[in-house]
Amino acid sequence: MVGRAILVVLLFYGAADYCYAQAEQPSPDTTLVNNLIDSSYTVSYSNPDQAITFANRALALAEKLNYQKGIAGAHGELGYAYSVKGAFEKSLNHFKEGIARNRAIGDSLGLVSQLNDLGSTYKSKSEYEQALKYYFQALAICQDMGLDRGISATLGNIGLSYFEMDEYDQALSFYQRALAINKRIDNKSSLAVNYNNIGLLYGDKGRYERAIQNHLKALEIRQQLGYQIEIANSLNNIGRLYMQQEKFNLALDYLNRALVKNDNKDPDLTSIIHENLTKVYLSAGRMDSALIHARQTLTLSRDFGSKLGQKVAYELLTKIYEQQGDFEQAFATQQQLMAVKDSILNAEKAKQINELQTKYETAKKEKEIAVLEKEKQQEATLRNAFLAGLILIGIIGFLIYNRQRLKIKKNRTELENKRLREEQLEQDLEFKNQQLTTHTLHLVQKNEAMKELQKKVRSIRKEDEEDVSRSLQKIQNMVDYSFNLDEDWEQFKIYFEEVHTGFFDALKQQYPDLTPNELRLSALAKLNLSIKETATILGITPNSVKTARYRLRKKLGMETEENLTEFMMEVEKKSATQTTE
Repeated sequence: MVGRAILVVLLFYGAADYCYAQAEQPSPDTTLVNNLIDSSYTVSYSNPDQAITFANRALALAEKLNYQKGIAGAHGELGYAYSVKGAFEKSLNHFKEGIARNRAIGDSLGLVSQLNDLGSTYKSKSEYEQALKYYFQALAICQDMGLDRGISATLGNIGLSYFEMDEYDQALSFYQRALAINKRIDNKSSLAVNYNNIGLLYGDKGRYERAIQNHLKALEIRQQLGYQIEIANSLNNIGRLYMQQEKFNLALDYLNRALVKNDNKDPDLTSIIHENLTKVYLSAGRMDSALIHARQTLTLSRDFGSKLGQKVAYELLTKIYEQQGDFEQAFATQQQLMAVKDSILNAEKAKQINELQTKYETAKKEKEIAVLEKEKQQEATLRNAFLAGLILIGIIGFLIYNRQRLKIKKNRTELENKRLREEQLEQDLEFKNQQLTTHTLHLVQKNEAMKELQKKVRSIRKEDEEDVSRSLQKIQNMVDYSFNLDEDWEQFKIYFEEVHTGFFDALKQQYPDLTPNELRLSALAKLNLSIKETATILGITPNSVKTARYRLRKKLGMETEENLTEFMMEVEKKSATQTTE
């Protein structure tokens, strides 16, 4: 592919999108946790180390408060920040912990968010099978809940994975499904992203006309929304396509417009635009202009810390100097290019070694766990066999005892019959007496033996029962040790009014100029939802939420230092007081 383009990804960002199935009462401490999570989210890409600091503070405080929502969100932010730093093992561990917490508290939006983030982390490692596994889990939850925005965002992520795997037909299918949903729900921001990514796909396939058509659609929507950086991105992508077709005048027009529109708001995008301008001027034989933009690419890449950008800049500078016949400068930039390539190679090798070390340690731990599990199973088998033996001995003992008891009873009956017969048969008395005496002695001896056996069995049974009890207790101890947010607004109002009776009436009575959207924003503020949670529910960006909140505060005549949530609570209190009176 000629030139670099920015792939816009639809993502759910950790703490921004989670909420409880039941609303928790706000408190200053939980608000602080949410603010720390918001702060981590804000700087996660530009300053991941600072983001980690904020998220760790949020996690510590949330754990102290046993604030499960905060714990899950903090793990999500740590996962994202470590992913930006390239510490993938830590990133994956935090995401998985956050996902487990969200499952436990039934937070479906938080679960969807972190499943998407986890999938994107695997995608950044080019482990597409794992990435798609988590994306499809997120998609299933969104479909079950009827979350159209979540469905479209996840479909976009799946499409992007297939795009990076060069499976264009699959990618286009998922992009188009996302596009259809965003058209239906009039989700303009995401619609622009869909058109942008479809344009990139067609550009990669060399279908430039279709690519430009989609980028122009994305550009039109972004101009309507006033998204300056996104407008610059679309202009850059269109200029790059004209460059690939060697339509240099058109390419220069769009790339220069992109440069003006971006106005260095996004340094990385500025670097990419300068790079594409360099290539256009180089192809058109305008070496002086190409040199200016190549140097700008190099400067911005150094400032931004982009090794890839520096590599591209040195490659372009080497070509320009060669074309100008300045072989001394060409040699110098070639040397610098080799140094950057070595740096990138060494970083990649170090990354591969770390990943191999991590995989080795993980495999070692899994092997140790498997050995321990096998030993536990063997111990359990021995315990079960011993217990079964004790039970069998008990059963045999009982059968022997019962049989002897029956025999004794039978013998007693026979003795009685003999006595009666002896009374009737006096002539055989002496013989019978002798026989009876002999037999009686035999029985006595037998009975004594049986009594002794009975005593012994009872003693053994008593001892065995205690052993069994202890064994069962041990087993028990071992087991103990080892062991819709997208509904209609009217429906939301019904549920909300059931809990906060008269809130809307009181608010409209005091501020009759409030719009339905502002009433909705007031209700969400009353629930103490964070900026990112509010953005998810309203289907807008966090920046748009901030703007909407600012306008709402202005309408309500609030002072700068006043808290919006506390203000809404006062409205509810006034409503309750008036109702009582």
